[in-house]
Amino acid sequence: MIDIKWDSKFEIGHPRIDAEHRAFVDLIRAVSVEAERDCPKEKALRLLLEVRKYAEFHFISEENIMLDIGYPDYDEHRDEHAWLLRRLENEVHAYYTDSAPLEELAQFMFNWFALHTTTVDKKLVACIAAHEAAART
Repeated sequence: MIDIKWDSKFEIGHPRIDAEHRAFVDLIRAVSVEAERDCPKEKALRLLLEVRKYAEFHFISEENIMLDIGYPDYDEHRDEHAWLLRRLENEVHAYYTDSAPLEELAQFMFNWFALHTTTVDKKLVACIAAHEAAART
């Protein structure tokens, strides 16, 4: 099992986004734990469906914030979200067809999450802060 846990380095400084990110990390950890337990495929696939639906919810949530503030990199960020959902679908299919282990899927999700939050989402929060500061003046 990979050591997946919330770390302050993933905090981007926006309470709602950080809360959603914590939930996402919990789901990724659950996938890793189930992989370690060698859970039945049906259980794993239902958990992966939960991950996908939560990712869709979270991405829409972030994208709505971007639209609210007129985020200049909205299209690029939205495209990265869409890419992840397509990649996740491919990885789940590989697991379903016994082409890849569940642990590999958990590792992919965590690596993507860590990179995305510490780079792309940090840029978003800087723009949110600037927007909020301008609104106060």
